[in-house]
Amino acid sequence: MAKIDDVKLKVQFWGVRGSIPSPPDSLELERRLRSILKITDSRHLINDKSINNFINDLPKELRYFVGGNTACVHVQIAGKHIIFDAGSGIRKLGESLMRSEFGEGNGTVHIFISHTHWDHISGFPFFSPAYVSGNRVLLYGVHNGLEQRFNNQQEDEYYPVSLSAMGANIEFVQLRKEESIDLDGIKITNKMLNHPGGSFGYRVDHNGKSLVYATDSEYTNLTKAKIDSYLQFFKNADVVIFDGQFTVDELVEKENWGHSTLIQGIDFAHKANVRHLILFHHDPSYSDEKLFEMIKEGREYIKENGYNGNLKISLAVEGIEFTI
Repeated sequence: MAKIDDVKLKVQFWGVRGSIPSPPDSLELERRLRSILKITDSRHLINDKSINNFINDLPKELRYFVGGNTACVHVQIAGKHIIFDAGSGIRKLGESLMRSEFGEGNGTVHIFISHTHWDHISGFPFFSPAYVSGNRVLLYGVHNGLEQRFNNQQEDEYYPVSLSAMGANIEFVQLRKEESIDLDGIKITNKMLNHPGGSFGYRVDHNGKSLVYATDSEYTNLTKAKIDSYLQFFKNADVVIFDGQFTVDELVEKENWGHSTLIQGIDFAHKANVRHLILFHHDPSYSDEKLFEMIKEGREYIKENGYNGNLKISLAVEGIEFTI
């Protein structure tokens, strides 16, 4: 009989931005402090307990920084560590993994790469488990020459340590376009997306649980057959992590840049019977306030269109974890 941990699918965000890392600066911190101080008048913050209660009661847009690291999502399922993309967020994930079996050189991790634009691979040279002898790091991708692309990133013109000098056993696994592979009962299917240079989404299915990671894709000017194929990819998923980098107005201005909108994601989610849609790959220029406002607008859009009331939408925030 399977253990309870083997049937759950745990997800944690370590990098949620697109294009380039964009950490909050002092001005962002000052704006946040001003907003918090405005609501302290009616609270008696006289000891640690009252302060902790106040912090816990803050709205999400004030309590959390959305985060400035680029794409990295960690999935734990059936005792396996599966990572989607190796953007700058993978550095902190690596530090966390080093406190487990990876610190002793006994870990195995499966990293699935959507594509090799900088914001999706730049963190790999800083992934600590890859330097520990005995660890096994498997990198999966559909693009030809994936190993050479990672090698190029660590040539001495750009980085002081070559890929071959990293201590772990690093293996590259070539995937065929739109195939499904089986990792000891975990089905992982890739799907070609619409992005300059090509990008691939991934769907995880295990024990009736399903998660789709679909970043870096544009859904304009598509044939009905292509739209139907995306709907099939998303169909009945528990969670879809969706690239909603642009607003509707920006999508018109930046056509063919290879990104989408939350509104398009909501339309797909409704038609595909998705349970939870998560906005991801946030524009580096967007403030946290703007991102949370986009979620509010998305919820209004759902109400106005009479969409399934069971559809949940939320914002990908670094550090947040949940279980399916």
